[in-house]
Formats: sequence, structure tokens, C-alpha cells
Amino acid sequence: MSEKQATILIVDDEEMVRRLLHQKLSSEGYRCEEAGDADQALDELKSKPVALVILDIKMPGKSGTELLPEIKASYPDTAVIMATAITDTRTAIQCMKEGAYDYITKPFNLDEVVLSIDRALEKRRLELENRDYQQHLEQRVEAQARKIRASFLSAITALAYALEAKDKYTSGHSRRVAETSVAIATELGMPQDSIEKIKLA
Repeated sequence: MSEKQATILIVDDEEMVRRLLHQKLSSEGYRCEEAGDADQALDELKSKPVALVILDIKMPGKSGTELLPEIKASYPDTAVIMATAITDTRTAIQCMKEGAYDYITKPFNLDEVVLSIDRALEKRRLELENRDYQQHLEQRVEAQARKIRASFLSAITALAYALEAKDKYTSGHSRRVAETSVAIATELGMPQDSIEKIKLA
């Protein structure tokens, strides 16, 4: 999904504000949903993936400042932009410290709103890509480590067999000792990495 097809949730108790933002953002190619209060916002977030929330700071009932930590705790990948009156910028800045990406002031400059949204979604995209890369990198490193351990074990086993082959009385002795030791360690519930070390020893 391109960023311009991302779903944006507009949370504001003023219907005219929601309509204004909805109309502008829809014309920019975004999918928009609306919520008039915190409960409606949470219902929307539960029902569908939301890339970004525009959250009014002052609403009847649960305020935007109270809703923000709930959103970030339950939907950490959802970007949040706070909407506030010009006189309330101090609260908006505090919200940014608590996880909001940015704040926009009323009355809105719609071009600035779109710019803030574009930046927030780009930052979100980069963070998701970086996390995905790190996860795949860890998986590749672990897979490579398993291959190295397997090759090392094969080399040790081959060396042990070669040494034992010189004496028919000790043939298979190392393998039997290793199998017995591993069985005992497994029965004792030892960690897998410890069992591997015992097997190699």
C-alpha cells in the first residue's frame, strides 16, 4: 500500500472540523475515517488498520491527551498528530514527548496539515522497514550460525571416528559417550545450548 492510500482517522468533537479535514485529505488520495470522541476512535482503531490519527487535544469526556497513551500502547505503529488551538501549544509539545509525531494548530492551514501528514507517514514507513530489516537480519544470522554449528559438529564427529578407527576396541566409544551424556542432560532439563556443548565435549 502506498502512503497516499493510507487510512487516516480524524478524531474531533466538531463535525465541521472533521468534514474540512476529510474533504482535503480525500482530495489528496488518503482514505479517511471520522470519530467524534475517544470511544468512537477506539472502535475505529479496533475495526481496521489505521496508519495515522489526527487527534484533537480538547474533547468532551476523555481528552486527546488522555487518549494518546492508549493509542500508542495498543497501536504503536500508528502515527499521531495532535490538533490544538494556538493558545494550547505547550500541551501539544508535551504530547510529542509522549509519542505524538507533530501538532497542528487551529484554524488549520490545510497545506501545512498535508505536509505534516506526509512527513509523519514517511517516518512511519522508514521505521517499519528498518524493523523488518532487523528482524530478517537476525533470522539470517541465526540460520548461518546453525549451519556453522552443524559443520563444526560434523568435522568433530568425523575426526573422532577417524581416531577410533585405528583401534577396534574403542570404535564408537566417543559417539556412545556423547549420546549418553546428551540423554542425561535432556532428562535433567538442561538448556539446549548447554546440551550442545556437552555433545561437542
